[in-house]
Amino acid sequence: MPSIILNQMAEMINLIGNFIIAADAWTGNIQNEMDARYVEQSSLTNLFTEHKFWGWTGLLAIFFAIAAIFYFQFQAWEQEDHKQEEITPKQKEFVEFLEKSSNQSKNKE
Repeated sequence: MPSIILNQMAEMINLIGNFIIAADAWTGNIQNEMDARYVEQSSLTNLFTEHKFWGWTGLLAIFFAIAAIFYFQFQAWEQEDHKQEEITPKQKEFVEFLEKSSNQSKNKE
């Protein structure tokens, strides 16, 4: 009886080992086939390798567009700051009034 069990265990271990070897070889073949047929299809990569002039020209144009956006936005912010710093005629009139009244109060003393 024990020899039958040992034989069955040996056959089962052999079967599992064969299955692992077969599965490993099968997955390895799939990986090799994938690697062998893989070709880069990125148009962005092609733009910089095959058409260098247009690739770099496009990249430079994008850079200038972003720089222009920042430049004009900062200019708009600066104009808003200068408008806030300007004194309106009513404010000037009020400042003159305060100066006159402070001068009058100094003269009375």
